[in-house]
Amino acid sequence: MSNIFRTYLISLCPLIYILFISLFSKNIINPLSYLIISSGHIIVIFLILIIIVPLLNSSLKIIDRRSLGLVTFGYAVFHLLLYMIDNSFDFNFLVYEILHLSYIQIGYIGVLLFIPLVFTSNDNIKKRLGDKWAIIHKLIYIIILVSFIHYYLIIKADYYLISLYILIFIMVFFLKTMRHLK
Repeated sequence: MSNIFRTYLISLCPLIYILFISLFSKNIINPLSYLIISSGHIIVIFLILIIIVPLLNSSLKIIDRRSLGLVTFGYAVFHLLLYMIDNSFDFNFLVYEILHLSYIQIGYIGVLLFIPLVFTSNDNIKKRLGDKWAIIHKLIYIIILVSFIHYYLIIKADYYLISLYILIFIMVFFLKTMRHLK
């Protein structure tokens, strides 16, 4: 089984799980809200995994980083689509929220920053861009930070998960920096 196929297969598991739970759990009062929140967590976890993969020994790389990035973008679009569905695709309301709610603005920025990564995630573009490709793909760090800000602005009381995500990100960033300095 190729790493690409394995990545797509593994990355479908969280989606199947949250869809199953949202449909069949009696503990979920608002399935759409549950899907929006859960897809947001999946995105943050996948973003962190994207920066962890290069740290792994090549024999441990069971996940294809490029495919994981594309899947993560897919989850981000899914997350955005769920938000729009939750608001009945009311264009006036969606525009109002973009103009007045900072966490919505930050979320849109995160999705928009992902677009250059998606369009430059093939070997032909990578070859054509040369060194500029690596600079563009450093946007992943900004996307992660924007995602943290988006998540932080939504939180009302429980900061445990975001603290854990940030701690993991800092540790991975530190390890990558130390490896780069060697």
